[in-house]
Amino acid sequence: MSDNTPAGAPPSLASLVGGLIEDTQQLIRQEAALARREIQDEWTKTKQGAALLGGALALFALVGVLFGFTLVELLHQYVLPQHLWLCFLIVTVLFGIGGGLLFAAARAKLEQVHLVPPQTAESLRQDVEALTSPAVAPQGGNLVRQPLRRPS
Repeated sequence: MSDNTPAGAPPSLASLVGGLIEDTQQLIRQEAALARREIQDEWTKTKQGAALLGGALALFALVGVLFGFTLVELLHQYVLPQHLWLCFLIVTVLFGIGGGLLFAAARAKLEQVHLVPPQTAESLRQDVEALTSPAVAPQGGNLVRQPLRRPS
């Protein structure tokens, strides 16, 4: 806030209100920029987690079925010709392990997503605290994020 008053004279009510409005506008712009950045970061994590989960589901649905039958036939023909059921069991267990690993990776990525941006939430909480506490004029005329001093 620019102070156009002579040295030693108290600032006018109009300049105080003007400074308060400028500081409030600056604070709102900073909060909006922080929220925008955090939401973009969370959206990126969500997309990555969804892509991993989609990859895991695609593996189970498409390639898994065709390749599974191929492995069952190979096991049945060359390893266990008398036990078709055991060939199916072996292939099922192998695919279950692979799918489980992909699912665990997707779940870990999705657990990193925060529905409420943490930095923005903390910053807004501090702003509300500052606005609801008793107002004391800070030194220097800047009202943005300065600790309040209480009389002793």
